[in-house]
Amino acid sequence: MGMSFRLAPGVRVRASSRGISAGVGPRAARVHVGTRGVGVSSGVGPFSAYSSLGGGRGSAGGGGRRASYGGPTKASIAAREREAKAAAREADIDRVIALENALVSPHKANFPEARREVLPAPAEVDPDPIRAELEQTVGIPQLVRDTGGGEAPPQAADPAPVDRYELMREHRKRARAGIPFWRIRDQVAVARSADAEAEAAAEAEARRRLEDRDREQQRLDRLWQQLHDARQEVADELAVAVAAEKERRAAELASEQEERDREWDRLCANEPEITLTVLEQAFADNEAPAAAIDCDGERTTVVMQFVAPEAIVPERKPARTPTGKRTLKKRTKTEVNSLYLQALGSNVLATVKEAFAVAPGTQVVQMLVIRRETDSKHAGELAAIYLGEFHRAGYAGASGGRDPGKALLLATNSVLNLKGRTEAVAPIDLTASDNLASVLAQLEAGLSGAGG
Repeated sequence: MGMSFRLAPGVRVRASSRGISAGVGPRAARVHVGTRGVGVSSGVGPFSAYSSLGGGRGSAGGGGRRASYGGPTKASIAAREREAKAAAREADIDRVIALENALVSPHKANFPEARREVLPAPAEVDPDPIRAELEQTVGIPQLVRDTGGGEAPPQAADPAPVDRYELMREHRKRARAGIPFWRIRDQVAVARSADAEAEAAAEAEARRRLEDRDREQQRLDRLWQQLHDARQEVADELAVAVAAEKERRAAELASEQEERDREWDRLCANEPEITLTVLEQAFADNEAPAAAIDCDGERTTVVMQFVAPEAIVPERKPARTPTGKRTLKKRTKTEVNSLYLQALGSNVLATVKEAFAVAPGTQVVQMLVIRRETDSKHAGELAAIYLGEFHRAGYAGASGGRDPGKALLLATNSVLNLKGRTEAVAPIDLTASDNLASVLAQLEAGLSGAGG
C-alpha cells in the first residue's frame, strides 16, 4: 500500500514499500525519477503505459536486485555452511544411535530350532526316458524308419503301368531294320509280328512288376510285425522297469532317512563329533567369533572372543542441548563401561540362544569369553573376562527385552570382574581352575598360530 501527494503543478511524489518516486510533467508525457530508475509514462483516458530508461536498483548499472545473479553472497555462503554442518552433525548422531543399537541387539534375534528332518517322498518315475532306452535297445527307431514312420501298416506302392506303345515302337524298329522302305508288304508283315512280341513283353513286364510289389509288401509286413512285437516287448519290460525304479528310489530314500535319523539321534544325545560340527557351522557368521570346544553329557562349552571397549563403544553419546536440540556428548568412563557390559551380554546371550536352537541335546551352555588386553601393562595378552553357565529352560527362548548385562550376573556360577567405581570389565582370575587355565593356554597357542 502507498500514498502520493502533489508538491507543485505538474510535480507529484509517491511513497510505497518499494521506495519513493517523483513524477514531473503532464499525464500525457510524464517523467518519473526514483529508486526504480528513470522512466517515462503516457496516459490518455483510462489507459497508461510506462517505459524504463535505466538506472535505479532495477538497471544493469546499479546494485539492487540484479546483483543477486552475479553469484552467492557471503551471507548465503555462511548460511549454507551452517546447514552443511548441521546436516553432518545430525548424520553423526544417527550413526552413533545406530551403532549403540547394533551393540545391544544381537540377543534380540530369533534362531530357528533344529528339528528332525523328514525327507520328502521320491519324485514320480517318468517312464519316457526308460521307454526310450528300451526302444533303442530292441531297435524300434530303425524299424519305424524302415516302415515309413506311420502308425498304420505300410503298403507297398502299386507298380507303374507298362508303356505298351513304347515297347511296340521299339520292337517294330528292331524288326524293320535292314528291310528297304519300298518293300511295304515285308514291313507290314514284320510289324504284325513285332506287335505280338511287344504285347507279350508288356504282359511279362506287368507280371514282374506285380511280383516285385508283392515281395516288397511281404518285406514290409515282416518289418511291421517285428515293430509290433518289439513294442509289445517294450510295454512289458517298461512296467517292470518302472516298478524297479520306484523300488530303488524308495530304498534309497529309506536308507537316507535312516542315516538322517541316526544323525538326529546323535545330535539329541549331544555326541561331541556331530554337535561340535553343527555348532561350528552355526557360529560361522557371528559378529563375535565363537567356537564350541567340548561336549560332556548334556553340557557344551563354548568360547567367545570379544574386543576391548575402545574398539566398539563410541566416545560420544546422543544428548540434548538446553534448548532441546540433538547433540553429541562425551561419555564418562562409567557410561562406556555400562554400554560395553550390555554389548558383551547381548553377544553372549545371542550365542547361547543359537547354541540351544541348533543343538537339541545341549541342556547347559558353559560360556567362556576371552579378549586381547589393550592396557599398557598387559597389552596383547589373552585374558578371560567372563565365565557362566546357561540352562536351556531359562535361555533357549530368551526374550529380546531381557537386560543382557544383568543376564551375565544371573547365570549359574557366573564370574564377572567389574573393577572400580566405573565398573570396568576386567580379566578374571583362573588360577583356581586348572582346567580353564589350561584351556586359555591352548587358546592362546591356537590363536597365535592362526594369527588371531
